[in-house]
Amino acid sequence: MNIPYCVTGNSDSQSAVPVLLSVLAALVLYGLLLPACAADLGIRIYEREGKSPLQDVSVCLGTPANISQFGAALTGPDGLASFRDVPRAPLVVTASKPGYRAAQQSLVTTNTDRLLILSLPTGGGGPVCKADNGRNGTGNGGLRVSQFRISKGIAVTTTPNVFLNHKVEGVPTQYRASEHPDFTGSDWQTYTTTPGFKLSAGNGRKVVYFQVRRSTTMNGADIEVFSPVVQDAITLQHR
Repeated sequence: MNIPYCVTGNSDSQSAVPVLLSVLAALVLYGLLLPACAADLGIRIYEREGKSPLQDVSVCLGTPANISQFGAALTGPDGLASFRDVPRAPLVVTASKPGYRAAQQSLVTTNTDRLLILSLPTGGGGPVCKADNGRNGTGNGGLRVSQFRISKGIAVTTTPNVFLNHKVEGVPTQYRASEHPDFTGSDWQTYTTTPGFKLSAGNGRKVVYFQVRRSTTMNGADIEVFSPVVQDAITLQHR
């Protein structure tokens, strides 16, 4: 099995090899091999000379204009910070810690999990990332559906035509809705604050899944940011 990775921050390839091999060995030993289909990013930080994992390094994921646009996280005792649902686009990773010189690395993400290894020399200077919100970051760029109700939360409807009432944190450009959790057969639609939805035929309990996204172009690259999926249920008693 091949694990996509990127090694940077150390021009001495011979000294970087033992670090990389030890990381891969640890992943195999503890069963932490990253799955091939998810879009998550792991960033492991080492001390340049000591080659020891660095804890409490602030790691930001974003763009040159906003280095923390897609989240920020602190490394744990193993020197690892994790980001979920990373958008597929050219991004910038910034790592900083007091007493060390910050590192910044450009990264083109894909639809597979990746492990990026950085090493920080002692000293100071460089871009500053601020992260104090835990060990894991998120790639949703602040886009989240904070409230979702079918037809204002009524329990029963006599018509299959309902409304999807919701509140969103962030600025979406499109939405999609479906009774299938994987959104099979559902296309992205231009975002509206109160979209309509037609329930499937047949009386009974219906679960509707809802998600929004923001699609933008930055520096010639298309960037898509997705919200986590939310859901609500309603009972159809069509006469």
